[in-house]
Amino acid sequence: MTDFLSQNRPENGRFGVILKYLKGYKGYLVVGGIAIVMANILILVIPYLTKLVFDLLEKKAPAGEILKYVLAMFGLAILSGIFRFTTRRTIVWMSRHLEYNLRGELVAHLLKLSPSYYDVTRTGDIMARATNDLEAVRKMTGPGIMYITNTVVSLVIAVGFMLYLSPRLTLYSLLPMLVFPYAVNKLGNLVHRKFIKIQEQFSRITATAQENLAGIRVVKAYGQEQNEYDNFSEESQKYIRHNLGMARLQGTLFPLIYFLASALNLLILYFGAQEVWDGKIELGTMVAFFAYLHGLFWPMFAMGWVVSLYQRGTASLDRINRILFTEPIIKNKVEKPYRGKLKGKIEFKNLKFGYNGSAVLDGIDLVIEPSQTVGVVGMTGSGKSTLAGLLARLYLVEDNRLYIDDIDINKWDLSTLRRQLGFVPQEPFLFSDTVAKNILFGAERDDENTLLAAARTAALDKDVRDFPGGYGTIVGERGITLSGGQKQRAAIARALAVSPGILVLDDVTSSVDTETENEIYDRLDENYRTCTRIIISHRVSSVKEADMIIFLEDGRIVEQGGHDELMRLDGRYAELYRSQLLEMEIEKL
Repeated sequence: MTDFLSQNRPENGRFGVILKYLKGYKGYLVVGGIAIVMANILILVIPYLTKLVFDLLEKKAPAGEILKYVLAMFGLAILSGIFRFTTRRTIVWMSRHLEYNLRGELVAHLLKLSPSYYDVTRTGDIMARATNDLEAVRKMTGPGIMYITNTVVSLVIAVGFMLYLSPRLTLYSLLPMLVFPYAVNKLGNLVHRKFIKIQEQFSRITATAQENLAGIRVVKAYGQEQNEYDNFSEESQKYIRHNLGMARLQGTLFPLIYFLASALNLLILYFGAQEVWDGKIELGTMVAFFAYLHGLFWPMFAMGWVVSLYQRGTASLDRINRILFTEPIIKNKVEKPYRGKLKGKIEFKNLKFGYNGSAVLDGIDLVIEPSQTVGVVGMTGSGKSTLAGLLARLYLVEDNRLYIDDIDINKWDLSTLRRQLGFVPQEPFLFSDTVAKNILFGAERDDENTLLAAARTAALDKDVRDFPGGYGTIVGERGITLSGGQKQRAAIARALAVSPGILVLDDVTSSVDTETENEIYDRLDENYRTCTRIIISHRVSSVKEADMIIFLEDGRIVEQGGHDELMRLDGRYAELYRSQLLEMEIEKL
């Protein structure tokens, strides 16, 4: 078997995933950008009007003339606020919708990935990427874009006014800022590395909590509550330590910016006061210049925060991309896959299959005609469940090794094949929903007749009558409120509700008593005669009435034939049958 996944990085690199969505919202980005420019222009005109007011005060101008400028400043502040609201209404709104789109793409892609992906990936880790990581990406693309644009625009406008007021003081102001990009770059790289560790540790915490909650009955049965709590506490302590490290780093970044700002204030105050004293600039000019200088401090602070947002966002985006760039190995292999009606013929041609280099099935040759019932028995680990999984295309199959209706299984449309195949695995999974919703999960017709017919054939109807809400009863997470046998029968009913052309039952009556099991198979014979059935079981009694029985051993078919024929052969099947009969007799004593 080949690797369970493949990495396929798109041409646009790490940002390709979000760039395709940003293109769809470019109108909002344009409007938001214009609003940012207008908001900064309007608010940064106010310090210059303040200069004019001081000039008028020095000239002892009439109060009415000064009031005009004050009202103008008031109006500009209101208009600037409206444009800032527009900025948030467009760019932050866009980021929320981008989050919605990205989450949808992530979940849709997770549903496409092959089952083997989940064999090596913890559910808690996936949940962390769909929550914390996604939120970090949203902040990078919403507030991040908004604040970096606001920072650049306000810097350009403020520096322009400062140059107009005093080129010399502007030079004094900008020289100390040359060290700022270097410091931000160094600290930003540290933020990126630390945030990756934080998110990875958060994934471990989420996974630990999810596993403990999912296996709470096992934890309690073995009295491991305290040990699991201690383990979770240890992981939480690591998470806290990583976050404290990030807090210390940010505690270095912002005081550094504040120190630079304060030092710059004192520097400009010294040189500016000299120029006012020498009569080179007016007091109003000095006041306006200081207002613009303070206007630069917020961009400096914002730049540090934006760098933190960017580093967190890219770290989280990389983690999300590792999922999105993972290609499912089970997918349509031909350009025009077959989408016909399933008739039920199955043919294996020297099929070989293995996991990670270990052979599981070796040289399977078998032809199953439409409407036949085939029993598959064998010891644990003989390859029975793997055979069932291959029919549902849960694993890769070599070309020309497995045919459905004389068509290579790899040439079938994946969705078409699965919708016509009823597959019931060894461990039945039920959703936390009603009995009816679980049974009709894959059915094309969501009607009562389909529901009742499937439940009756699976011998579940008599149990449902005793449920408080009938078919509307919520079964709980993983069907926890049902017994093992009820869960198995609900899973059988779900497979029958799709009116399958092929029905694969993988040891699905192990928790069902013999009388109910016989009832199920009798009703299958009665209602699903045209359906090809593959019945995998450890109990010979489940398959003895099958048209053909195969005995698997070490991935090979060692015996094949009807029940009577195999008993006459007096081989492995007959030995298993007699041993199980003996066990049944002993149990009756």
